[in-house]
Amino acid sequence: MNEPLHFQYPFWLLTGLAGCGGLWWLCRHFESTKAAALRQFAATHLLGQLTATVSLVRRIAKRWLILSSAALLFITLARPQLGFRWEEAKRRGIDILFAVDVSKSMLAQDINPNRLMRAKLAVQDLLLKLEGDRVGLIAFSGNAFLQCPMTLDYDAFRQTLDALEVGIIPKGGTDVATAIEESRGVFQNAANNHKILVLITDGEDLEGRALDAAKAAAKDGLHIYTVGVGTPTGELIPVPKEGGGTDFIRDSKGQVVKSRLDENMLRKLAEETGGFYAPLGQGQGLETIYNQGLAAIPRQEISSRMRKIYTERFEWTLGLAILLLVVEMFIGDRKREFRLAIPGLRKNGGAGQTALLLLLAMGAATAQASPQSAEKAYQQGRYEEASRQYRDAAAKNPKKAELQFNSGAAAYKNNQFDDAQASFQKTLQTDQLPLQQQTFYNLGNCQYRLGQQTEKTNPQQTIQQWQQALQSYEGALKLNKDDADAKYNYELVKKKLEQLQKQQQQQQQNKQDQKDKKDQKDQNKDKQDQKNQQDQKQDKNNQKDQKDKNQQDQKDQNQSKGGGQDQKDQDQKNQPPQQNPGQPKQDQNKDGQQPKDGDKNPPKRKNPPPPGQNPEGDNKKPDSPKNEPPLLPGQMSKEDAKNLLDSLKDDEKKLPLIVPKEKGGGRLDDPTRDW
Repeated sequence: MNEPLHFQYPFWLLTGLAGCGGLWWLCRHFESTKAAALRQFAATHLLGQLTATVSLVRRIAKRWLILSSAALLFITLARPQLGFRWEEAKRRGIDILFAVDVSKSMLAQDINPNRLMRAKLAVQDLLLKLEGDRVGLIAFSGNAFLQCPMTLDYDAFRQTLDALEVGIIPKGGTDVATAIEESRGVFQNAANNHKILVLITDGEDLEGRALDAAKAAAKDGLHIYTVGVGTPTGELIPVPKEGGGTDFIRDSKGQVVKSRLDENMLRKLAEETGGFYAPLGQGQGLETIYNQGLAAIPRQEISSRMRKIYTERFEWTLGLAILLLVVEMFIGDRKREFRLAIPGLRKNGGAGQTALLLLLAMGAATAQASPQSAEKAYQQGRYEEASRQYRDAAAKNPKKAELQFNSGAAAYKNNQFDDAQASFQKTLQTDQLPLQQQTFYNLGNCQYRLGQQTEKTNPQQTIQQWQQALQSYEGALKLNKDDADAKYNYELVKKKLEQLQKQQQQQQQNKQDQKDKKDQKDQNKDKQDQKNQQDQKQDKNNQKDQKDKNQQDQKDQNQSKGGGQDQKDQDQKNQPPQQNPGQPKQDQNKDGQQPKDGDKNPPKRKNPPPPGQNPEGDNKKPDSPKNEPPLLPGQMSKEDAKNLLDSLKDDEKKLPLIVPKEKGGGRLDDPTRDW
């Protein structure tokens, strides 16, 4: 069934109506000005003779030709379309499910305006970067509910996101595990696509089941990217009072509660499922999640439908407008028989109007000619200008990935490899496989050139860039395995990367060898210093021994001069003293020898004798005090009994104090926290 003629940009029709009206006024004004100038040039009675050769019909025809041509040009700009054809449209993307914490702790104002509002604004900013990805929304606190199912309707998603507020979930608290379990249910019947959960919370898991839920979700292929909202130092949680004013949430003891960001728990959750953690900040956290995680995930076909493609008919109106302008140029405004009477008048009149209309048409065409001018600048080698014009055109029409691709190619030619890389990464979002393949190839070239710039100054950064280049070439070969240039560049970059890594390893080995040599040299130096110190010490000891020997020799010489009297006195001293009668004999050893000076005190026994037994033997009784009777066998002295009682008192002090529990007593569990 054929549809009627319609226009893609109908506002150009209204603009054309106003433009044609203005052009008609200009023509009338030009005619009146020309008539006034003619009246000043000649007398009134001579005007009839001077204008006898002017054809009024021709002038009116030329005027209508110009107006008709201008109208057709505006109709061309409105993009007339007549007829259509059906074409299969395939959509590629990933599934992204957002889980937003709506507990009371999200009212904390450690980030402006508060945690919940900042999280909602960050999600809305991220939606501007998504194209073709399905999104969904879960709200959770003490429980979790699906607020928006997976959809491609971003407007409906935004409306649901704006409606999120604290208290939308009846059960208070923060149970991260319920959000993960709810997301598993959402993805259970989804197609075989990448499953992404972006968890936005302050990380205070009051239930403590989040890690177990994350491990179970990892088995289902769910990747969790966590975004921390708030600060580790924490903030009080404001709540409105019933009578007006503001109060803060308090616990069961009446103490104010301070909510803190738990980054460790969120980091562990992400690592369990293959994602990563990023703090939200003022919205930069979600940008980091997208740029470093979601943007690199290859898109898969998630939907396919037939769309209606209208047939463009602008060439009809454009061709007719050009034809009318050409006809107007060949029509004169003089009668045929007097065509040469006043030469030059046609040039000032009709040719001037034609030039005016051409300028108007060229101005209208220039508004749509920025890609063409960019292509012309590229062909002429003005790559910086071409890159700028392509970039401006891509900003006006972001759906055309070819503009981003051309902008990157022009920036690459101008050695602006960073700008080229950014443009090619944006181009990868297209669903055109040939364009994706070429983009991967060009992106690999950019990354290789960026690595070359830092090969001498920062080899580690060069290694990273070349590794990314290999990945880009692999992407190009996956889409077209017969791409000879991609194969050659892949092998070339791989070889240079291996050489650079080998050089780095060799340099590290050389540094380690130099360090080992230096350590060995220091050790040898220390040993030599120690040996020198020992030699000096030995010399000092030898000098001291020599000095002592000299002194001893001098002493012996002095003694030899003293005579025999000293010798006699010495002999008397060496004789043992005689024992006086009646004096008790000194103790002797078993061999009958006198004990040495160091043996004056007999060795002590290892084990003390039992109470009441003499330490010197079992047959001798201990000396009893004068006023106490002798102890019987097995009887303890008062001193021993006192010592025994003192030891028992010490043991009694060491016994723990046991307090009997009250009947029905015991510690009550803490009440459930709902913030």
